[in-house]
Amino acid sequence: MSIESNVYHFEYGIPGFEHLHQFAFYEVEGELPMRLMKSVEDEEISLLIVSPFFIYPEYEWELSESSKQELCIHSEADVEIWSIITIPSEPLQATINLMAPLVLNINKKIGKQLILHDNHFSSRAPLIRA
Repeated sequence: MSIESNVYHFEYGIPGFEHLHQFAFYEVEGELPMRLMKSVEDEEISLLIVSPFFIYPEYEWELSESSKQELCIHSEADVEIWSIITIPSEPLQATINLMAPLVLNINKKIGKQLILHDNHFSSRAPLIRA
């Protein structure tokens, strides 16, 4: 896979990194569906992401029409959803951000981090469920 094929444009960046607009996604080997999301503009910025549905199969919310238009989404086949993982010094305390999923249009190579306001999802849900 060439680097150009896995680079996505985030028009507004992501919260905390609004100045960064290009992120490359790399597969991570292992049993979990994970990727490394790395800034093209600042090589020191990288985030570990995971499919939230793998850990929380009941995770569900509605993508707004405005977000669909902004991301040029016409069908579910256009979309991938990812969540950012935070790994503290004690790895068993790792969390997944279910409140602010990354929504990618895999055909147009554009993305956005949404903030889900009207729900019960946590920005620090346990990565390892009891």
